Amino acid sequence: MKFKWTLIAVLILMSFTLSACVQESIDRNIKKSYEDAVKTFNEFRGSDLNPELKIVDKNWVIKHWGSYEPKEEIFYKAMLLLPANYSFKKAKEHDLGSFAAFTWEGNIYVVRENFKEDTFKRTVYHELEHLFQNRYNISSDGTFDGEKAKASAIEGDAKLISRVIAGDGYKKETLSELDENNAYFLLGYAPYLFGYNLAIEVFNRTGDTIAMLKNPPETMEQVIHPEKYFSKEGYEKVYLGKNQNRLGELFLLFFLGAHVSDRIAWIAAEGWNGDAYILNDTGWMWKISFDSKKDAVEFYYAVSNMMSELGIKENGEFVIKEKYLPQKIKIKLDGNYVTLTSRFLEV
Repeated sequence: MKFKWTLIAVLILMSFTLSACVQESIDRNIKKSYEDAVKTFNEFRGSDLNPELKIVDKNWVIKHWGSYEPKEEIFYKAMLLLPANYSFKKAKEHDLGSFAAFTWEGNIYVVRENFKEDTFKRTVYHELEHLFQNRYNISSDGTFDGEKAKASAIEGDAKLISRVIAGDGYKKETLSELDENNAYFLLGYAPYLFGYNLAIEVFNRTGDTIAMLKNPPETMEQVIHPEKYFSKEGYEKVYLGKNQNRLGELFLLFFLGAHVSDRIAWIAAEGWNGDAYILNDTGWMWKISFDSKKDAVEFYYAVSNMMSELGIKENGEFVIKEKYLPQKIKIKLDGNYVTLTSRFLEV
């Protein structure tokens, strides 16, 4: 019996030793590829970036970035993008667990488990471009829509430039078909997709993406429709009250696309011309402006049909229960405006 336990201990020690050797080998490959990538990037950009490389694991990422505000969870559930019993914590950890690398406090972090040698240099170019972007004032108005537009400029630029430096081909991407199972996750990826498509337009016109960094888009409408970015098309500033937000065309698209056909969602969202949104402890209100009365009517019928699928209409309100956050939602059409008002139900 003593021999048996001794053998097990030896095998465990050998396993740990082998694991440490494999990890050390991976880290050496990461460091060598990283140094080569930094040199190539600086030659391309005419820069002298030399950020410190830090190699971490998934658990480190989740520990440092896994927290969130409770109101963020309520928002996505109240807006019917996640079921009421969905683990938002797991959703956040799922997103973080897919990180291959990121920049933070001037350093570049690489996640060991997600290291892929064939695409690693391109990943480093992407993160170095983020540091290069610091010389430009890429800002937003702080709204949901504004922050997504800012993220689109940042991620779209980095995604394209990393491919250009790597010598990879590039072409525009299309959004996957939306449904209630993927809408939340694809919404997080949207700046990478639509921002990338806008970056391609800017690059093809100017030979670089610097113009976009100097003059970032203000709304997701400008990002989704590059012609509106180049023409600097604005939007109506809708007012509801203090602490209001603006969700934008992108959210409008996903709000509908999670529950109705993508074709209907695209048509109904494209008429967006501004909005105001307020979320509190008792419910939410969302007033949306459209380019024309026709556009408002299209959205009104699209969202009404969506609510009919998700709940039951009683006394002019849609009662939403089943798997979604219990609430009553009222829809009002008034000229070029549609207003949605929600009251949370106690369960």
